[in-house]
Amino acid sequence: MARYVFQDAFERFIKALDDALLLDAEAGRVNYRKAKQRGSAGGNLNVESRAMYRAIAVIAVAAWEDFNEQLVCAGHEYLMRTAARPVPAELGQWFPAAKLQAPSSANVRKLYWAYFGLDPMPSWWFSFAARAREIGIDADWWVAFNDQAHLEERTRRGPDAAKWLDSLVRLRHATAHQDRKHFRQAPEIGVATHNRGKWGVTRYTGQNAIAVITQLALCTVQALSQHLSCPGQLSYLSPRRSWRLAGSPLNDLPQWPSSTGAS
Repeated sequence: MARYVFQDAFERFIKALDDALLLDAEAGRVNYRKAKQRGSAGGNLNVESRAMYRAIAVIAVAAWEDFNEQLVCAGHEYLMRTAARPVPAELGQWFPAAKLQAPSSANVRKLYWAYFGLDPMPSWWFSFAARAREIGIDADWWVAFNDQAHLEERTRRGPDAAKWLDSLVRLRHATAHQDRKHFRQAPEIGVATHNRGKWGVTRYTGQNAIAVITQLALCTVQALSQHLSCPGQLSYLSPRRSWRLAGSPLNDLPQWPSSTGAS
């Protein structure tokens, strides 16, 4: 059986998230050690773990950028082999996927439209972690991205998903380039917290960066595959063995093609 045309692009994407997953685990250990040193079970995050959570956001956006470049190139090669009408080889030079750079929703959508006449945004949806008060509940708890509690309040679709992505891209840009003007606008719920003009990062926002980007990648693979009528679907992959976030393996995500979850 022929290998699924987008399998390599997705495996590369999951591999690119390895450091983000390792940082998430290490930040948890650092928080635990610092709490023990303070003689308490909780308390504020320390500078080490906050730096790790900022790095997670940077890694997640970089993985999203590279993924779209790889997916577009794989789709273009597939079209050149299978399209009923000739597909210009020069398209890769007219709209070079490697020039994506800032993977905002607008830039990603332009790229897919230029190559395939596809707008992937309507297919995008995901759930994210949030604090109770962020979703309008007067309490102190927070729920993970894969929790079923108050799921509708923590789900974004289509244009709202694009806005959430753009907020994460701004966090990445401000962190990587120390461009503070991006912090003037309040972040989307679950991307970061907004305090006195700064965006704060914590365990659940770091996990959101990984989880949301992965859910968006799965949505985009399926949208392009259906648009091009590609045979097959994503299959078991070795990097998936290590993808576990908030107790959830990759194939538990409802966007995974073998899942029966609602979309």
